[in-house]
Amino acid sequence: MKKIILLIWILVSPMMAFSLFDEKASDKEYLQLVTLLKDITIDTQKVRGLTNSFNNGNVAAQLLVYGQREALAKDIEKIEALMAKVNVDASISKEAKALAKKLRKWNSKAFRKESSVVFASYTTIIESWMRLNGTVIKTYFKKSDAKVYMALTMMNQTLLPLTENIGKLRGMGSGIVARGSCNEKETPKMKLFASNIEKYRVEMQAYFKKNGCRRFSTRKLAQFDVKIADYTTLVNQKVIGQETITLDANKYFDQGTACIGDVVSIYDAMAEELAKQL
Repeated sequence: MKKIILLIWILVSPMMAFSLFDEKASDKEYLQLVTLLKDITIDTQKVRGLTNSFNNGNVAAQLLVYGQREALAKDIEKIEALMAKVNVDASISKEAKALAKKLRKWNSKAFRKESSVVFASYTTIIESWMRLNGTVIKTYFKKSDAKVYMALTMMNQTLLPLTENIGKLRGMGSGIVARGSCNEKETPKMKLFASNIEKYRVEMQAYFKKNGCRRFSTRKLAQFDVKIADYTTLVNQKVIGQETITLDANKYFDQGTACIGDVVSIYDAMAEELAKQL
């Protein structure tokens, strides 16, 4: 009997050790998945904006669109490879594959469809990526340390929506600037994007006032905030409701991209700090 128990222990012990190690490693891998879903969200925003700019007359944006589509293809490869490696829930993997398929579909026909339809379709995909990211966070981190879960939730429910509304302001606005005028249908939408940016800016400020940010000083965070405020001011004064717009579409787009880049740098810094805690 003792020999049988000993044999079972010898067989089971390595499996237990592997399981414990795998669980610990998986936390970091799930965090990596969260970051990859952020990456594809940001890159889809860029494709949407550049495509809208091209579809409204900015011919120079076409090559940039192709470049961003290549970035999306790489994002998809990384996500699928990690999901195959990590034991993700089947519904999460299925949703990711479905979104990747939709993305490829719209990339293949975006230049042949009405700009407003294309913009709305990409927006739906972006919102779906963000929801999927939220599902990953809730599924794999809800039972983690409360501060870790709170930080991840803020990253997905405040920082990513902030990038998305800046992205909408940038994407729709670059089309408006390329065309040279803002029509009646676009005006309320642009106002809403600008209003949402203010909402998420306030939420971000409140979080860092309470919790701080190890990687960025209060002064640096304030500089990021000013850049975003300047961009919305530019849009409110020189784009929204204007019948004649003389801004450069590419420079306008780049200014929005710089604002999104600042928010992403905060997101990435928080992810790096969280990785050290897992």
